[in-house]
Amino acid sequence: MKKRIENTYSNTMKVVLYMVNPIKEKVKRTDCVVHKFINLEALDMLKSDGYVEEYEFFKKYEEALNKGVVWADSDFKSTNHFYHHEEGGGLYGFSNASDECMKYYKTAICYAKNKEYEKSMFFLGAACHLIQDATVPAHAKRKLRNHKGFETYVISEVTKGFRHHVRHGIIKFNSPVEYITENTKYAVCIERRFQNLKNKEERFSKITDKILLRANQTTSGFLLMFYENYRKLYS
Repeated sequence: MKKRIENTYSNTMKVVLYMVNPIKEKVKRTDCVVHKFINLEALDMLKSDGYVEEYEFFKKYEEALNKGVVWADSDFKSTNHFYHHEEGGGLYGFSNASDECMKYYKTAICYAKNKEYEKSMFFLGAACHLIQDATVPAHAKRKLRNHKGFETYVISEVTKGFRHHVRHGIIKFNSPVEYITENTKYAVCIERRFQNLKNKEERFSKITDKILLRANQTTSGFLLMFYENYRKLYS
């Protein structure tokens, strides 16, 4: 009975989202600028930290990674990009970032095993999108409302040429699930650290600086984990 109610709610929400889709599509196209930026920074971090072989491999498939990053937000898939930092789980009636990330990661590994690297990197890019979304407080708290101002600020900063001064410090975990859970905890911790700053732009600036670095570092680590696991299993 509970599952039936969740499915009904999910279907209703999809109808609502379909009605506002033209607006969402415009926002999404802009928002992916940030994800592509994080991918670029993550690749540079691999190189800076001495992982030249890994950097050269992923750099060759950067376009496929970015296509996957964009695709991950298409056709209402963004409703599955939430994961509560304490309770786990996503939005009511939908999948969640942890399950989706694991699904994309496994698909990427399977394609890599068959040496279909373009397809593999596409799905790895989709998984990276979720790792990156997990650093956003709204995604970590399952909040659909009142976060567009922050997202707009981040997009604006990246579009204006934001670059992080920290080029090192890859963060590695043991599984896609751990990347999601640890990033959501970090996101909420950072938001709380600066929540008492009354100047909104200053607050946004400090949070952005921290979570973009975290996204860069964990995306680098995630790519490295994929490369190491692939080589270990199938080389």
